[in-house]
Amino acid sequence: MVLKSYKNKKNIFVLTTFLILLASGIAVRIGSSQNKSRDLSPFTISAQKGTLPGLITASGELRSEKSVNISPKRQGILQDIFVDEGDYVEKDDLIAKMDEGDLIYRLNELKAEFEKQKGDYDRRKDLYIEGAISQEDLEQYKNLFLKSQARLKQREVEQSELEIRAPFQGIITNRLAVPGAFVTPTTTGSASNSGSSTKASIVELSQGLEVIAKVPESDIGRIQVNQNAQVRVDAFPDQRFEAKVNEISPRAIKSNNVTSFEVILLLINPPKKLRIGMTADIEFQTGESEVNTLVPTVAIVTRNGEPGVLIVGKGNQPEYKKVQLGISSGSKTVIIKGINVGDEVFIDLPPWSKQTQNQ
Repeated sequence: MVLKSYKNKKNIFVLTTFLILLASGIAVRIGSSQNKSRDLSPFTISAQKGTLPGLITASGELRSEKSVNISPKRQGILQDIFVDEGDYVEKDDLIAKMDEGDLIYRLNELKAEFEKQKGDYDRRKDLYIEGAISQEDLEQYKNLFLKSQARLKQREVEQSELEIRAPFQGIITNRLAVPGAFVTPTTTGSASNSGSSTKASIVELSQGLEVIAKVPESDIGRIQVNQNAQVRVDAFPDQRFEAKVNEISPRAIKSNNVTSFEVILLLINPPKKLRIGMTADIEFQTGESEVNTLVPTVAIVTRNGEPGVLIVGKGNQPEYKKVQLGISSGSKTVIIKGINVGDEVFIDLPPWSKQTQNQ
């Protein structure tokens, strides 16, 4: 009886073990079959060998080549302004006039004094020729005459400074004061973006039109003076305006941990419809790049701030691979190091993925 019970238990153990092994084998075959049946084509693409068109894109804005806030040379009340925003002016055109106050009365007084001293001096010259007065007396009247002449010229200069004239040809881009306002002198040729100068200035005068582009540090090495570029503004999205690189800033600008350089471009025959302050997209033409390994830009991911791609790993799972990036055309990016031509990279995560796009 004991022997029979032992045999039954042994049979049960063998049967259980067999069933476990059978189930495991089936699971392995099913898993292997699923891996083989997973279609990667909608989610991956092969790294290719090729060149990128020589195109660098950057954002920027339109601004004047030269711009100043015009203010009087002497503080006082603004009597009148003869220009409006949008008016074109030539050099030395009258822009505004300051209130004379009592200057006209002081000027008339000095004119009368000058005429008196001039007459006295002329008479003394005749007397000196006749020998009626000494050389010393003549010099005394001469000095009185020259002093009155100098005071009169000083007041005449002050009167001429009441007229505010354009220092160069340009367009009035802003009126900063109204007749009756009290205005004061500022630094000659104050920059128009100086907040303190606008409070004391009369008008803003601008000349020319240029484009300021902010080019990323990674692209600045491919930008050269006299390089061709095209400019697009939001106001006219279907049009392109030709430009040339005029100046590259020697100093970088850092904003939000992004390093860029200011590049100044001159527009070639800019139409009058372009306005100062318009936002712009700039395309720099640099020629084709060398032959490199290329992947779609959407395939680039980051891990702890480091760039990489997701390659096909074990079980067709996306596997992160760190890479060194080169230039980009927008849709495609050069891979300098990390993967080779023909390697499959994910451009989209499959449903069975255990990865996330960026971590």
